[in-house]
Amino acid sequence: MRIDYILAWALPLFAGSGLWWLAAGARFRGGVSASIGFGWVAGLFAAAACVQGLARADTMHAFSTVMPWLAAGGVAAWLAALVRLRRAGGAPLEAAPAPAPGWRALWWLLLALIVARFLLVGDEASLRPVFPWDAWSAWAIKPKTWMLIGHADPYVPMQEWLARAPAPVRTAVTWNYPELLAFVQVWLASGAGGWNEPLVDLAWSGALAAFALAAYGYWRSLGLASCAAIGLVYALVSLPLIDAHAALAGYADLWVAVTLGLAVLAWSRWLAFRERGQWLLAVALALCLPAIKLEGAIWLLAFSAVVALDLVPARWRRKVAGGVAAACAIGLLLGGFALPMLGLGWVHVAWGSVSIPGVATFELTWHKVGGAMLASLFTLPNWHLLWYAFPLLVALRWRALSNDHAARMLALLVVLQLAFLFVLFFFTSAAAWAADYTSANRLILQIVPTVFAFAAMLLRRPSAAAG
Repeated sequence: MRIDYILAWALPLFAGSGLWWLAAGARFRGGVSASIGFGWVAGLFAAAACVQGLARADTMHAFSTVMPWLAAGGVAAWLAALVRLRRAGGAPLEAAPAPAPGWRALWWLLLALIVARFLLVGDEASLRPVFPWDAWSAWAIKPKTWMLIGHADPYVPMQEWLARAPAPVRTAVTWNYPELLAFVQVWLASGAGGWNEPLVDLAWSGALAAFALAAYGYWRSLGLASCAAIGLVYALVSLPLIDAHAALAGYADLWVAVTLGLAVLAWSRWLAFRERGQWLLAVALALCLPAIKLEGAIWLLAFSAVVALDLVPARWRRKVAGGVAAACAIGLLLGGFALPMLGLGWVHVAWGSVSIPGVATFELTWHKVGGAMLASLFTLPNWHLLWYAFPLLVALRWRALSNDHAARMLALLVVLQLAFLFVLFFFTSAAAWAADYTSANRLILQIVPTVFAFAAMLLRRPSAAAG
């Protein structure tokens, strides 16, 4: 294996973890694990942005072009982080209570199962080229083309491509898909020395592993016992559909789920301890969502709404939330209103339709897909016991939900996400995705890490949080 390919994994970790510690500004229990997971994804996105800005004209040498800039940025981030950590000083971290031998054995067993699962998933991803249909027919088109021709030509609609020929532009059905993930693939392929699909596909396993590390670190910092934190991690990484998306790599849905989940993890730390750096990390990752997939704009809007509401003084929150809901209702009665969505522009919502200029118009009519959705969630082997256990957990921890502002904010975010999916599947033509058991579960997958973050907040013991 080329040293450049190893560095293509290591340099984003170096730079991203430095930025994470700079933003965190202090040590806390679980911080090392959180910095590794969060830092690798953030660093990889930074590398992809550098490739897009510096190496479009020579994609084959994107790694060598960007490497000095990424390394220099990492060194600067680490130096600034070390200075800030030294100035913060403070008492050493309080030692975590030693678990009983039985719980310690369970922790090691769950860790062994998680490692074994990642070895199997990574091995599966490395055995074949891009395999799923929508992966090779949509998501791999741009990076593969750019690597094979040696430069990143822009993609335009078919009519514009015909009108501009023989200009150096290309077209595809998915010409308007966001390109952040494509440049992630170019970065890794350049490090591998060419378009090597199994080596590129390993990044999907890396993304899931990164979220697992970050989640464990953040959940420990919020006060979860070590066995509870690693138990939640195992429950997440053992979900059949998530494993399928990591092993049969190529779809963007897992990256949306991981990015949104990381943003929610950092925001959870802000909700619990009001650490400004964690709020900035959350916002930075959330802003990447529309650059990964079109529906990332929807999740960014929902996340932004709840983040903004949290910043409103407590005595005004209900009035502001009620006012926004009333304004939307009045807007619908008066003919509709427009919403700004990063990546989609202005989305017009009116009674009977939702119009996204340049993307689609959806007619809002009721579709009877309840049976298919219930089967997807509760009887088919997609989610094992997740959707049985989650409502039960909310019911059992209702008192914690009613007394914990952080848990209520995460609950509101989950409710908004579920409401969007409900409208999409039951009121638009996307109901066909539920009826034929195809894309519905892929969209649900995108919010699953957020659901787990909410579950962790319900299970935490605030008095035991380390900070």
